Amino acid sequence: MLICSSPFLLCTEKLLKIDRELNRNLRLKKIYTITAVILLIALYVVIFCFSAEDGESSSRASAAVTEALLKGYYGIVGGHKKALPEMVLMLEGLVRKTAHFTEYLCMGLLSCSILDLWYQPVWRGRLLAGLQILVSASLDEFHQYFIPGRNAAFKDVMIDTAGGVTGIMLFLLFKSIYYMIKRLQKKTAQ
Repeated sequence: MLICSSPFLLCTEKLLKIDRELNRNLRLKKIYTITAVILLIALYVVIFCFSAEDGESSSRASAAVTEALLKGYYGIVGGHKKALPEMVLMLEGLVRKTAHFTEYLCMGLLSCSILDLWYQPVWRGRLLAGLQILVSASLDEFHQYFIPGRNAAFKDVMIDTAGGVTGIMLFLLFKSIYYMIKRLQKKTAQ
């Protein structure tokens, strides 16, 4: 009797161990999801606040960021600080568009990482993340249409969407690298 129950006990013990591991993984998924959703909501609030600034305030903020970046650049590389005002005017648009791209890149990373955890098949989650980026960018531009001194631009929707899609692709790249490293570790452990 003891001999017959031994494989059963061993199997039960393994099943309990697997169950504990799955529960631990589920708890980690939930913790990650809550953290990422909080960051995503904070990002939406930041984007909304920036979009709610009137044209003059938004330009002043962009010019200040551009000037700080140029001063830092000139401090490292050296250069003519006399040309700073012209350079600020010339690069302000680029800095503004780069900020748009970066905000939505972060949104793409966060959204895809959340949806990739919970959607099966995973391509649906990735597609939904891309759609979320496009809708968010469109609504952001629509919101700016009603702000004095601002306008809605299809080009900005495309820049934002490109940033979001880049974030999704970066997530997929990071995930692929992670699983490739895990496979290599398994092979070397054997």
